Amino acid sequence: MSEPGSTAVLVAASFATAVVSGTLGMVGGSLLLGVMGVFFPPAVLVPIHGIIQLSSNVTRAGLHLRSIHPRRVLLFAVGAVIGAAVGARVVVTLPEREFSLLIGAFLLISAWLPPLPGAPRIPGKFLIVGAGLTFLSLFIGATGPLLAAFFLRENLSKTEHIATQAACQALTHFAKIVAFVGMGFALGAYLPLVGGMVAASIAGNYVGKRVLDGIPEKSFRAAMKLLVSAFAARLLWRALSAG
Repeated sequence: MSEPGSTAVLVAASFATAVVSGTLGMVGGSLLLGVMGVFFPPAVLVPIHGIIQLSSNVTRAGLHLRSIHPRRVLLFAVGAVIGAAVGARVVVTLPEREFSLLIGAFLLISAWLPPLPGAPRIPGKFLIVGAGLTFLSLFIGATGPLLAAFFLRENLSKTEHIATQAACQALTHFAKIVAFVGMGFALGAYLPLVGGMVAASIAGNYVGKRVLDGIPEKSFRAAMKLLVSAFAARLLWRALSAG
């Protein structure tokens, strides 16, 4: 990676994508991953991206601390431990085309199917969600839209949605970082860059919060549905094109 031009690009990208995530709770991490992929090989990209996203999600959760639903986060954390433990021991080959079709259809149904009268509530649902999404995170890159689809089915305000999803996503990134450190990843050479990107990410989330405060609840939910639907459409298009 060249200096200092690439560093300036990455720090700016960290700030800009954090503004997006601070406003909408998702997408920013995927955008940052795309930018960072130009500069880093996967073995370096994944852990550094995880560190930036951990700081971003912790900041976002902290800015809306009183809006976090502790029970959902606790259940998700327990599930995440289970999902990571199982995923680390199981080798799974997922048929990409069928998997993309399934996930794309699930996202569209979750985003647009109206609440069903008398539908049973699943006790401990977020334990299952935490286990499933953490397991899937070992095979697919972006689980934020999947988690957002579950939160769209909950009766949450925009700040409750943003804060609780951020806390859950932070758990996933923390587990990823622990795994890479355990495998011997050395952060030392990248500390100056990581420090700059983390600082930019924190600042971006503060700006995103200011933007979020001015967005009406209905507009926020509409934007979330459209983003989840766009992610689903991308998966479906890729799967159908491959067929």
